[in-house]
Amino acid sequence: MIKKLKKIGEPLLGYSIVAIVLIGTIAIFTLFAGGIMRVFGFEYTSVKSIIVFFTIVTIVGFPIETLALIFPKALLSLDKITLKLARFLFVLLDTLATMFTIALVDYFMESVSASDISIFVLSLLMALLSMKDVDK
Repeated sequence: MIKKLKKIGEPLLGYSIVAIVLIGTIAIFTLFAGGIMRVFGFEYTSVKSIIVFFTIVTIVGFPIETLALIFPKALLSLDKITLKLARFLFVLLDTLATMFTIALVDYFMESVSASDISIFVLSLLMALLSMKDVDK
């Protein structure tokens, strides 16, 4: 009986730890991003709504933001553009992709309201912070 409980308990404990770390990371990012956006007019009804908002933005935005990274990297690896131009292209594409994703989620969520300037500032900041991902 104890062996069966160990067999079930160990994976459950491992998944629980991963889930707690993931939720903690999302919560920290949410507070950071929400704080920046609030300065520029972002409004929300509760902490739960802002966490749900950024969780959905992360899930929905992953595919399009991956394309924003792959395109400049592909051009760079084919020696069609320079590293400087690849980084610029990435920042441009990632900013636009993130803006689109945030605006889309904002449109469908009534509990949050993001101004255009708050969406732009956060999108640009996130693109600039992840610009180093465009190396060969």
